[in-house]
Amino acid sequence: MAFLLGVLLVLEAIVALLMVAVVMLQPPKDPSGGMGSAFGGGFGEEVFGGHTGNVLSRTTVVLGVLLTLNTLGIAFLMRDGGLKTSLADQEEVIPTVPATQQAPVLPANNPIAPMAPEAQK
Repeated sequence: MAFLLGVLLVLEAIVALLMVAVVMLQPPKDPSGGMGSAFGGGFGEEVFGGHTGNVLSRTTVVLGVLLTLNTLGIAFLMRDGGLKTSLADQEEVIPTVPATQQAPVLPANNPIAPMAPEAQK
């Protein structure tokens, strides 16, 4: 199961990067160019020809569906605890001291023992 989870996580990163690249290749909707032209908005028309918008739009939808299904698959594998790789999951529970136990009493001649209220006066 850990191998499948690792494959899905790598696939998630690849699909996400491809989706970013495809969105940046799309031609801008406004005539001024916008941010799309700064990241190579016209490059998509050179590669895919006159039907750039159609191909890139379909690719965006396919990558979006893949990303969603992959994310659901990762969530399905991680439910019920998944892999215990967190430090909090690996930490051992240290038992605490019961509340009924009293602190030790120091002898009266101990130099670190607090002075009695009568001796302070």
